[in-house]
Amino acid sequence: MQFETTYTIDSRDLDCFNVCRSSSLLGYLQDAAGLAAARFGATNGEMVQKYGHCWMVVRTGFWLDRPLLWRDALTIRTWHRGGDKPLMYRDFELSVNGETAGQALSIWTLVDLADHTLTRADRFPEFAGTDGGALIRDTRLPKLKLSGDLPLLGERALHYSDTDGNGHVNNARYADFLCDAAELQAAPPGSFVREMRLDYLQECKAGETLTLLGGPGDGGFLLQGRDSRGEPRFQGKLVVGP
Repeated sequence: MQFETTYTIDSRDLDCFNVCRSSSLLGYLQDAAGLAAARFGATNGEMVQKYGHCWMVVRTGFWLDRPLLWRDALTIRTWHRGGDKPLMYRDFELSVNGETAGQALSIWTLVDLADHTLTRADRFPEFAGTDGGALIRDTRLPKLKLSGDLPLLGERALHYSDTDGNGHVNNARYADFLCDAAELQAAPPGSFVREMRLDYLQECKAGETLTLLGGPGDGGFLLQGRDSRGEPRFQGKLVVGP
């Protein structure tokens, strides 16, 4: 089962180069995933109410062929790959005015709120016969492998404005952390984020402060955020191109 919806890139989405920010794109992807799940009664609110389980995104990534600009009509087509494992993949195809603009991929899991264990989605009747069928791909999104000697960049305090309805830092906000650390305001004119990967390792909440380590590597810019105990809480990679 596929789902398709269209969003218009507006002024709230734009960065200093008049290009859609990566965090705004992730917000659209997250919204499209929620709308798709609503078609078979499996939104986060419905899964909490019916089964005491909540959705959590584990990893996400996108690859763009072109920048997304003001007033672009961004069409997102999405489907999931089935829930016979604790981690469930969701694919996205992105297009603007009928022309391919890129693709994205995310990994989700259902967490039992009582004991924090992961549950396969196919245990719930809502998911029967709802995968993407012939659209299913075999592309994978492995966890990033960052070296342990990344330079120290500083600290990032987490605030109210970073949080969402789940009470922790919103998934899309980490894209801003990554772009800020890479100092994209100094990128050459005409460039944009062509690729981004994010691993969500542990939840973060307002009031916490993360230590950021990062720098160039693996053909892009790498970043890892650690808590006061030195434990990684998130990590990411971005690639800027013309």
